Amino acid sequence: MNKEDRALYIRLMGFLKPYWKAFSIAVACMVCTAATEPMFPAIMKYLLDSGFQTADKKMVWLIPASIVLLFVVRGLLSFVTNYLMTWVSTRLVVDLRRAMFDKLLSAPTQVFQSEPASRWISRLLYDVDNINQAATNVLVTALRESLTAIALLSYLLYLDWRLTLVTLTVGPIIAILIQSFGKRIRKASKASLESLRAIAHTVEETTAANRVIKVYGGQEQQRARFHRVTESFRRSMMREAVPASALTPITHIAASFAIAFIIFMALSRSMGQAGDSAGGFVSFITAMLLLISPIKQLTTISPILQRGLAACESVFGVLDAEPEPDSGKQSLTAAKGELAFENVSFQYPGSERNALENISFTAKSGQTVALVGASGGGKSSLAALIPRFFSPTSGRITIDGVDIANLTLPNLRKHIALVSQDIVLLNDTMRANISFGESSEASDAQVRDAAMAAHAWEFISKLPNGLDTPVGENGATLSGGQRQRIAIARALLKNAPILILDEATSALDTESERMVQEALASLMLNKTTLVVAHRLSTIEGADLILVMDQGRIVERGNHSSLVQANGYYASLQRLQT
Repeated sequence: MNKEDRALYIRLMGFLKPYWKAFSIAVACMVCTAATEPMFPAIMKYLLDSGFQTADKKMVWLIPASIVLLFVVRGLLSFVTNYLMTWVSTRLVVDLRRAMFDKLLSAPTQVFQSEPASRWISRLLYDVDNINQAATNVLVTALRESLTAIALLSYLLYLDWRLTLVTLTVGPIIAILIQSFGKRIRKASKASLESLRAIAHTVEETTAANRVIKVYGGQEQQRARFHRVTESFRRSMMREAVPASALTPITHIAASFAIAFIIFMALSRSMGQAGDSAGGFVSFITAMLLLISPIKQLTTISPILQRGLAACESVFGVLDAEPEPDSGKQSLTAAKGELAFENVSFQYPGSERNALENISFTAKSGQTVALVGASGGGKSSLAALIPRFFSPTSGRITIDGVDIANLTLPNLRKHIALVSQDIVLLNDTMRANISFGESSEASDAQVRDAAMAAHAWEFISKLPNGLDTPVGENGATLSGGQRQRIAIARALLKNAPILILDEATSALDTESERMVQEALASLMLNKTTLVVAHRLSTIEGADLILVMDQGRIVERGNHSSLVQANGYYASLQRLQT
């Protein structure tokens, strides 16, 4: 194991520190188990040297009883070891997955745009499981088999130290083989982990796009893609299997030379002190044969260790990632909701052009500001800056005169409610989706009032379990309009002073849209509302309309003044009417 691998493994062992008591008991049991290993060869030596005869009648029943007792004690010690190590390993898995999930929750928004969900899933499931194997199974095997080998070697040295040292010459050969094969196994392990992620990603995309696949006849294309990634995984596993499978037989062959040498010495009558008696010879051979098993087990941990270390690099990469930046120190206790953009420009990471250019406007408390324009004009990008999903490249955004960069993220977002065009519902009940997050303690009456205000109560009340009815995977049991109204009810229940509606009525039919607009008109009173809209009919009553194109504000004013100006906004209205 090189320096980098040792550093990875030492860091991994740090996760076992909270459970050192259980781990120490398991190690103590392993030491006791290893200490009993030479006892059976010693008993055989006594029996053979005495010709299976004894003048002491007690030994007639004492020796058989001691053999049974020996294996009973070893069995109990083995049970305690395995139970405690399983307990430690499950704790380790839970701790790692919780730490990674915490990173998932605090990751910057751009991470979710650059990495598919399947990559996170594969890390949480497959990588952590491989780490668990390396941290517990490898450690248990390494400790138990090393201690067993030490105990047997000590007994062999006691029987004949010269002959034992000669037979130990196979040790360096096995060590060199393990080290050389380990590099190939590590490389193949990384490839197999990447293939697993590709498989997970393909399955995720196929399930999400199942309707598109069916309508456009993409089954064969997806099937071929899945065959490619599974074949890549198979080949990676085979590249890993070649050196891993070769280690055990090579170890056996090397051990056979040592045993053959001992037999040769015995037959040539030049064995040494272990050959002074038949019992000594058989005991030496028995101990040598028992030594093969721990050596074999020690060679089998190399593939598991290398696979775990490859997974460690992936998991620790997640744990070491920078969380969402939050340098704010201030907090607003009761925000009025006055929102101002001051010469704000913004460029997405990796992009060569600004998504927003020199944006300035003020929305006074209780006002409604609408953003309109063609797709790609920067409307949603502007809305994403307010909760600090992204930070401006230049300029500043203020709430009640306070730069939002100076506010802590939890405090800033406490004053904002959001309904985006991509509705996300949890696989939970209607109640849980409406009273999500900070509103989880809301009463039934408050949840019901929010649902009624969003015109969601009309269909919720007709369900068998009402608010306790599950919505299904991302609201699969609901229509697009129903999902939209649940999301609006969630935003209304939060009752934040700033409300962001990013195409909040895009999935509603005409009648539902009218009802929701009526509800929003009354409930947006005393709230600063930013509305991103394509349909101009939904924002005619806005206090301020900002017409955006290519990341710039090209027109501003209310509906009447913009129509009279006969500019970009008027042309958009003519196109829609």
